[in-house]
Amino acid sequence: MIPEDEAIITEWYRKIDGEIRIGLIQTEDHRSQQIQAFCEDFSRLAPGVKIEREENDGEQVPEISIGENISYQAVPLGRELVPFLDVLGGRDTLAGKLTLPVRDDLNQLKVPAMLKVYIAPQCPFCPQVVTLLLTLAASESLIYVTVMDGVLFSERAKNDHVQSVPTVILDDQFRWTGTIQIEELVHMMLTRDPSQLGTDSLRKIIKQGDAAGLAQMMMESGNIYPAFLDLLTHAKWQIRLGAMVTFEFLAEERKEMASQLVAPLWDRFFQVDDRVKGDIIYILGESKDLSVIPKLNSVRKGSYSDEVLEAAVEALEKLS
Repeated sequence: MIPEDEAIITEWYRKIDGEIRIGLIQTEDHRSQQIQAFCEDFSRLAPGVKIEREENDGEQVPEISIGENISYQAVPLGRELVPFLDVLGGRDTLAGKLTLPVRDDLNQLKVPAMLKVYIAPQCPFCPQVVTLLLTLAASESLIYVTVMDGVLFSERAKNDHVQSVPTVILDDQFRWTGTIQIEELVHMMLTRDPSQLGTDSLRKIIKQGDAAGLAQMMMESGNIYPAFLDLLTHAKWQIRLGAMVTFEFLAEERKEMASQLVAPLWDRFFQVDDRVKGDIIYILGESKDLSVIPKLNSVRKGSYSDEVLEAAVEALEKLS
C-alpha cells in the first residue's frame, strides 16, 4: 500500500462513525496473502473496521465481502480504492444517487441477479463501472456484485472469455464491455428468462430461505429450470438439502412437474457417490411417480452400500 492510498483511507476514516465489519475468506491460494495483507493494513489505518474470517467452503477463491451481496476478488487499491470506501462507508448514501425511475424499476426485481465485473488495476474506466454496480447492490439486496481483478485472477478471466476491461457479466449469460447504461442493465435484469438462471442464482434463492418461492417460479413457467438438476445432485449436502425442499414443494403441488426430473436424475444416479445416490433415491420416492418402482427395485437387489440399499427400501415403502 502506497502512502497516497494510506492518506485516502486515513481521511475517509475520520468521517466514519461506529464500527464497520468486512468479511475475509482465506484459502491456500497464493493470492490469498495479498488480499489478507490489504485487510490487515486497512484495519490498522481504520481501527474501527473489523475483519471477520469467514468459512471457506472449498470452492471459493480468496475474497473480501461487504454485507451479503458484495464481494471483492481483488485488492481495492489505487483507482479502485474510492468506490470500495464509498460502499463501505454508506450504502444508503450511495443508493440515494440512483434516479427515481431506476429505483422504481429495482422495486420490481423478484429474482436474484448475479453480476461480475472484471477490472484491471491501471484501467481508467473501471472505477466508474464498479461504482455503478455497487450502487445497484447497495440499493437492492437481490443484486449480487463480485468485483474481479482479471489480472490477479487471469484464469477466471480466461474462462469467462474476457478480452478487455471493464467487462460486466450478468448471470453468466449477458455481457457488456466498456461503458454501460444503468437503465439497460436494470432492464435486462427485469426481462431475462428465469429458466436460464444459473446454479449460483438458484442457490441464492434457496439460501434466502425461499425454497417454496423457487418451486412457485418453476410452476408458473411450467418447466423445470435446467440448473435445478445440478443443485439436486450437487456434491455439497447443504446445497442438495435446500434443493430437495424445493422438490418437495413441487411434488406436493405439481406431481407431473416433479415427474419431469425422474429420468434425468436416474441418468445421474450412476455417476455420483453413495451420499448423492441416497438423496436421489429419496427424491425418487418423494416424486410419487409409480414408474420409479422398477428402478428402486433394481437398486434394492443390486450391489450397493448399506446406505443406498436402506434408502431404496424406505423409498419403496413410501410408494407402496
